[in-house]
Amino acid sequence: MSVRYAEDLCPGTERDLGSYRLTRNELIEFAERWDPQSFHVDASASGYFGDVIASGAHTLAIFQRLSVLSDESHWAVIAGVGLRDVRFLAPVRPDVELRGRSRVESVDLEPERRRGLVTKRGALFAGDTQVLDLTSAAYVRMRAAR
Repeated sequence: MSVRYAEDLCPGTERDLGSYRLTRNELIEFAERWDPQSFHVDASASGYFGDVIASGAHTLAIFQRLSVLSDESHWAVIAGVGLRDVRFLAPVRPDVELRGRSRVESVDLEPERRRGLVTKRGALFAGDTQVLDLTSAAYVRMRAAR
């Protein structure tokens, strides 16, 4: 796939980002290192959820991986500039297949700086259940001036 520049990206474009299988071992290893709360690392201590659940940081990392591999690795990204409205809608359980979706919400071109601010809405699903909703923004290069 060729490189896509800011002016190539269109509001309303939706993409399937693919899927990622989150194993119990990976879920617990991540949590032990980065978010060692009992309900992430010890099933016997997670009575409210009935089993361990993924850390929100881990859930975001999985979304980011899917998004980069499906979208941003083909875009002329300068850098991400923000996340907002991040919502964890349902617990992410071990040994689940997570599926990502994205939708370009806006592309605000800045020709004088040869870049555009691309805002997109993202989601992760476990089966039919949406587990994550967020909005992200990144600067993407425009084509070189001629």
